[in-house]
Amino acid sequence: MTGQQSDRGAAARRLGDALRSLQQQSGRTLRSLEAQVRISDSSLSRYFRGETVPAWGVVRDLCRALGADPAEYRALWEAADRNRPDVPAGTYTAGAAGPSSRSRPAWWRRLRGALSSRGGIAVAAAAGGALVAGLLFALLPRGASDAAQSAKGSPDESGTAGVLVHNVEKKCQEPRTHECALSLAYNPYRPYVTSNSADRVWHHDLLQARCTIANGVTVTDENHKHTSIWIQVTRHGKHLWLPGIRVRPDDLNQLTTILPTCSP
Repeated sequence: MTGQQSDRGAAARRLGDALRSLQQQSGRTLRSLEAQVRISDSSLSRYFRGETVPAWGVVRDLCRALGADPAEYRALWEAADRNRPDVPAGTYTAGAAGPSSRSRPAWWRRLRGALSSRGGIAVAAAAGGALVAGLLFALLPRGASDAAQSAKGSPDESGTAGVLVHNVEKKCQEPRTHECALSLAYNPYRPYVTSNSADRVWHHDLLQARCTIANGVTVTDENHKHTSIWIQVTRHGKHLWLPGIRVRPDDLNQLTTILPTCSP
């Protein structure tokens, strides 16, 4: 097992070193690259460090943006991708938040457990969207419940639902570091890059979702899954946008059922 992990890491680092060398030779900054290839600077940084293996389309676009022939880097990418452990998008491991989860309030742990229980949510969904909304709010403390009203109202009402941020990178499911931060956007119709970043959130942060759209900019996660669904959330009194790819797939399906479509 140790040998396999070493091979995986070595192949990813070789690819990362090659891409970083291209970037350094070009003189391009991560900020300028992210605007061109539509990949956040934090993701680019992980690629260049060999911590994450990007999709071939990302490698190809990076090579072209940096003035290199993508074909020369195909073998490096294939070696890294072949050795990359397959982790399905949305994979959830109970207790992934580690020891820090024990310091959370009891209501937060109950909400997390309810959202983690696919069977429980499936039963609630069968009874209708209103019951799902009830599940999300019944576990919040009184103050939070008052702030997050029922999500069964019409699109003109201000109902909200609780939503947990999900980071598919397991190594980023505990640390609240700059590298593991996920961005909330100002505008879901603009590229998901630093210039469109309004705030930062981390894995298992609890937000209040107001409504959803299905035709925003497509965002791809680190497991190469993607969606154009976005969720409008309330954060520090502001209405910002969370990409749907940053929510567990089952939870996203429920949110699009119980929440209204955002008004233009």
